[in-house]
Amino acid sequence: MVGDPPGGMFGLVSGGLSVSIAPEERGPYFAHFAQPGTWFGEAAAITGQARRVGLSATRDAELLHLPLQEIQEIVGKNPQAWRLFALITIGHLDMAIGASDDLMIRDHVKRCIAILLRLGGCRRDSPSDGAPVEIDISQEEIAILSNVARTTAGAVLRKLEAQGCLEQSYRRIRILAPDALRDLLRD
Repeated sequence: MVGDPPGGMFGLVSGGLSVSIAPEERGPYFAHFAQPGTWFGEAAAITGQARRVGLSATRDAELLHLPLQEIQEIVGKNPQAWRLFALITIGHLDMAIGASDDLMIRDHVKRCIAILLRLGGCRRDSPSDGAPVEIDISQEEIAILSNVARTTAGAVLRKLEAQGCLEQSYRRIRILAPDALRDLLRD
């Protein structure tokens, strides 16, 4: 959870994680959805400070844990290994910069599309296997992340569903055509 002491890193093998943040006086609130292959906890491991994000499983999930003591042992034997841990932070920074940029998109439909693509981990590229991308998220959460009313988010999602770009179910969205969604961003 946000504020917990450092305790190593976690890697998501399968499932999904809701990522929450609590900046300044607000929060915690949903900010991102983690897909398999994502690592977390490196900032606390690097700085020795409290955790900046909270994670909670949105479905059955399998995680790897790299304890803080093991991280310290790795970098004690090879000080250059810090660079590899820091690369994870750079990836998170890139995602945060992209999220900020997406929020500056004036057109609310395009802003919602950009948010969906980011949450699905397919903002720039489609999954190599062509499989649909599942995001555990409600219309209300999409609305909050896109800075639109819930009714507006619902209308956008229904329109995209009618176009065959995604499917909706209770608290879950399946992105079926990330390439088509990216094309809509360029129009």
